[in-house]
Amino acid sequence: MDMITDSKPLFRDKRRRVWELDFMRGIAVIAMCFDHMMFDLGNFRGWFSNSYDVMNPFMEKLRVLARAYWASSTDYIDGFRFWGHAVFIFLFLFMVGASCSFSRDNTRRGAEMGIASFVFTGITFALIPMGLMEDGVVFGILQCIALSIIICAAIDNLTGWNKYVNKYAPLVLGIIVLSIGIADSAWVRFSDIPYGEEWIRQAHDYVFTDEHFLGYIFGTYSFGDDWFGLFPYIGFVFLGMFWGKAAYSQRRSLLPRMNGKWNKPFCFVGRHALICYFVHQVVIAGIIIVTCLCMGYKLAF
Repeated sequence: MDMITDSKPLFRDKRRRVWELDFMRGIAVIAMCFDHMMFDLGNFRGWFSNSYDVMNPFMEKLRVLARAYWASSTDYIDGFRFWGHAVFIFLFLFMVGASCSFSRDNTRRGAEMGIASFVFTGITFALIPMGLMEDGVVFGILQCIALSIIICAAIDNLTGWNKYVNKYAPLVLGIIVLSIGIADSAWVRFSDIPYGEEWIRQAHDYVFTDEHFLGYIFGTYSFGDDWFGLFPYIGFVFLGMFWGKAAYSQRRSLLPRMNGKWNKPFCFVGRHALICYFVHQVVIAGIIIVTCLCMGYKLAF
């Protein structure tokens, strides 16, 4: 791969992109698609009016498998979904931070992502009256990414007076944020204090509450299935930003000889992560619906 010159930003030219960043982001997006597909397979019965009359053995086996997968979400010892979800969320947000170290205008990137996130939120709330969603997205992964990028831009500007401070500030902030988040999560999980009024950390609202809105953003309250408060998730972004500054100071691939046709599908998904996020649920649900209709199921809506 050619050296990246200052005359052309890294992510504006596909031929000059650092392929491994696209590849890892693509892996995270594909894992997200799998996660959401398993959720749909575990709950597809509610989409059809005659689910219990048809009871197709193939779809039932998929449903049982999917529900077992999601049941492992709370098993922090050997739960496949618990650890798998943690890994791909870390990878996705880590890559967001790494990308911040390349971009020349993170404020603009964050604002554009923010606009996209508001559009997505509007769509989710519009789907509630149709019975297609139970809760809208108030502060989901897109909002978390957008605000994290803007905060990273501010930190980059504030620390620009010294190259060492600029390089290591994201690392220090990432360690602090994640340390607080991990300690707090462990306290909630293992403490003898009842999970109730005595402890509001990560309390979940089943109805959107205006007075908890800042809590949804910072992480003291959660709402909906797609929720990613800044604490602790922005810590992953900070670590990724540090890694990008440290490992890619020359703005070129670390593994140019490994680049080839084998990684193109993953890199393609990674380059179009936002589009994939917007359309993947429609595609997955569409495939499941068409498959079920062919098996004799009838839509309930």
